[in-house]
Amino acid sequence: MNLSSKFTDKKNKSKFNRLQAEQKSYQAVKWARIRNHAYMLIFLPLLLPIHLGLLIFLAISKEWSYKSIYTYLKSYFYLYFLFGGVQKLLTFPPPTQQPTQPTLIFTTRNHELISCFLSTLFSYPVSIPVSRHLQKFPIHFFFPFVRMRSLITTLGYDDTPIHDSLPAIHQSLKQGKPTVVFINPKIINPMFNETLPMYNEIIELMDTSINCYFLACKGIEAIKAGTIFCPTFVSIHCVSKENLFEDVDKTHFPEQEKCLRIMKFFDFQKMDII
Repeated sequence: MNLSSKFTDKKNKSKFNRLQAEQKSYQAVKWARIRNHAYMLIFLPLLLPIHLGLLIFLAISKEWSYKSIYTYLKSYFYLYFLFGGVQKLLTFPPPTQQPTQPTLIFTTRNHELISCFLSTLFSYPVSIPVSRHLQKFPIHFFFPFVRMRSLITTLGYDDTPIHDSLPAIHQSLKQGKPTVVFINPKIINPMFNETLPMYNEIIELMDTSINCYFLACKGIEAIKAGTIFCPTFVSIHCVSKENLFEDVDKTHFPEQEKCLRIMKFFDFQKMDII
């Protein structure tokens, strides 16, 4: 066996060990997390009528109901992650004031609930890519028949490949909404993936005059290991394009240096432009 094969086998074994350790930690808190869902039942008499009422309100007029539904979803997911044992560490927080210029916020698709989590980070409405499968998300673990349905679409636009999402992204910017954009196609995280695949269209977007930020939610992949009394910490890192790319023009290969800094910011070891 050559050195390259040995190194690959060692990396695969390391990933397998990490996966086993992750599964053990999930099993250790399984019943505690079920109790967390039981604690959240105290809010159900309030959430359920609001939820059903907003579904009716949405069917009548999406435009009039937008603000109410967005506020409800933001509050709901704040409670969901709180009782789910997730605590945010605002290491480098997003802008506290709503940007007055068209703004893009680039982040990675690193968890199936990342769109829901992002809605809790901002004090103002932002347009977030939302997967259609989230319409099946139940309002409560013990009430799976009451789902988010079309309410969840109020958070933003359809989460589709970037070339299909560009019209929706530009529409959100025209409406003055800060717009979140996923830079990669599938759910990945640096704990189990070395390479960050990034859409080529992201380079084109960030090279425009549009105000841009990069946002990393570090540790969100481990939220299933948290409980309300022993939470998992998710560290929030948000930097502007200007800060991330400071002095990049002084390097020999500015475009490559930009990709390298994005890769390091999101804690990956390699990057593929796709």
